[in-house]
Amino acid sequence: MYNNKFAKYEKIPLKTYIDSIGLSEKDALRLNIMLYHGIRFDAINRLESILKTGSILCGNRVSSSYKSYDGTTKYLYISSDSDENCNMGKYISVMPCVDDLEFNTFVRQNIFFAIKGTIEAYKTIHLSYDDYCELRQSDMNYKNLYSYAFNECLVKDEIPLDDVLYIGIDSRYYSGDYDKTVSNVKKLMSIYEIAIPFIDTYTYNELFCYNNNKKMVKTK
Repeated sequence: MYNNKFAKYEKIPLKTYIDSIGLSEKDALRLNIMLYHGIRFDAINRLESILKTGSILCGNRVSSSYKSYDGTTKYLYISSDSDENCNMGKYISVMPCVDDLEFNTFVRQNIFFAIKGTIEAYKTIHLSYDDYCELRQSDMNYKNLYSYAFNECLVKDEIPLDDVLYIGIDSRYYSGDYDKTVSNVKKLMSIYEIAIPFIDTYTYNELFCYNNNKKMVKTK
């Protein structure tokens, strides 16, 4: 039953995001194509974990605890085994900027990373939620990547901070305490000497950056 229902999807070639939109790597760089990854839950602790390790890691590689800069132990809730996680704990979810509910929910309402679009991010095949759950719970050995979220792409294992163009927050959509979050992010970026711009993508203000000479850059 499962093979007959989903076999047609397995015949679709697996493509990277830039391949799926018909761009070469050179053109993607020229056009400054980006993909985005939002931090939805426990954002400040998760952000510190990422800044500390130097990479965005898939769920299976994220430690459930780490030693913070202040000497305390911070704990992270990891839910990579859930059937509702289309990344299956093995991948990192990213998506292009599309003005829709999913991009707003997973990216704009959170702290997020803007990432080079040339990374090896694979386009998922969209299924309804029910079909996705049916596939995950089946015994079918499938090779393609699937999601019930439109436009989701998946990156295997990790995304180094070298591939991050900026850390973003959108003051129009952000769902938390904007001022407190901005202050916390700036503090972490200073402590870990992160030379990546921190930008409010609604106002286009650069909120913070730390250069490679360990000297804070004056911001607007």
